[in-house]
Amino acid sequence: MIYLLLAMQTTFTVMKNCLLAASLLFSSTLLAQTWLTKTAVPAGKHHPISFALNGKGYAITGTDSTGQPTDGAFEYNPITDSWNALTDFPGLARSYGIGTTANGKAYLGFGATSSSYFKDFWSFDPSTGVYTQLANCDCSSRRHPAMISIGNRIYVGLGNDAFGDKNDWWMYSIDDNTWTQIANLPGAARHHPYMFNAGGEVFAGLGHGGPTIYRDWYKLDTSLNTWTTMSQFPGEARVAGTQFSIDGYGFILSGDGDNHSYMDTGELWRYNPANDTWLELTPHPGKSRWAPGSFVINDDIFFFGGVNRYTNTYPADLLSFDISAATVGIEEGLMESTYAYPNPASDLISWEYQPTVTKVVLVNMLGQHIVSSASGAKHMDVSNLSSGLYYVRFYAHNSLLKTSKVLVQH
Repeated sequence: MIYLLLAMQTTFTVMKNCLLAASLLFSSTLLAQTWLTKTAVPAGKHHPISFALNGKGYAITGTDSTGQPTDGAFEYNPITDSWNALTDFPGLARSYGIGTTANGKAYLGFGATSSSYFKDFWSFDPSTGVYTQLANCDCSSRRHPAMISIGNRIYVGLGNDAFGDKNDWWMYSIDDNTWTQIANLPGAARHHPYMFNAGGEVFAGLGHGGPTIYRDWYKLDTSLNTWTTMSQFPGEARVAGTQFSIDGYGFILSGDGDNHSYMDTGELWRYNPANDTWLELTPHPGKSRWAPGSFVINDDIFFFGGVNRYTNTYPADLLSFDISAATVGIEEGLMESTYAYPNPASDLISWEYQPTVTKVVLVNMLGQHIVSSASGAKHMDVSNLSSGLYYVRFYAHNSLLKTSKVLVQH
């Protein structure tokens, strides 16, 4: 019996040391990665509207080094490492706008000049180069809002205008070209927050309101129209950076710190929605930047523009970083035994999971809960669902452990 206990203890110690070593190796790998310099953007700007579509990056509008809002549009080709000037944005020249992508198009608008605030909304089709003006938001005109897309819906909120900061939120239906007001953010009104779609859910927070720069963080349940307060961001409070999503994770990059001035490094953080945790990664070179742009092509982050407050310059350099290692963390290795299958599925989605899983929920691309599993169930019927991409979410009580994508195909 004693020998058995000693053997078990030894085995546990070895496993623990292996996991610790793997975790340290993973962290070391992330910190060892470097940023690369690519072909500079045609002109340094702050507050560009930036996004990627069909393997190319885009930078539209923004404020130039003379302080003037612009309507210029540029396309980046990572294969040739070159920029191409496009037809100018047809709306009024502006800064402080925002954009996102959905179903192969970009959606953009809002922003301001020195004398006007906007609430116009446009789509951009990169395959044709055509902009289409859509319905104006029913909200007030504003600059610095948040914008996140999920499926055929786009969520817009926060920002500010001449009368102050906002905490209202609105949902745009791509199918209907209509706006609907939804629940306000429960936190303070603010502008220039960080935001992203992580695991098919809306997250937003941080930012600047009145004299305060925030560290609070929130999640919107789009099916219930309710906000949940998440764990506070563990780093310095910040505002006016850039953000993006990759493989179910959210990332925030650079920006001003808690005194609305530069931070010593261009901090890059990864957010894991499965366990509400943040992980700091390799910062971009130099001090942080105010109001830069970014886009993601495959697993490469491209970062550009903004203002270097340390040197008071408008950098035009384009930097890239391979983020792929940051999307396979040690916690994912421990969750390998939790997964949904087959993929694609036609009639049934089945799953295997760890004993800690207490609930499995199927969610569509709009973030709506379609069906929840009965206790102890190992599959669900999807034969009556429309073909398309869905998320299978595994919960331990009310905590999301893992999200898997499954294609339903009839």
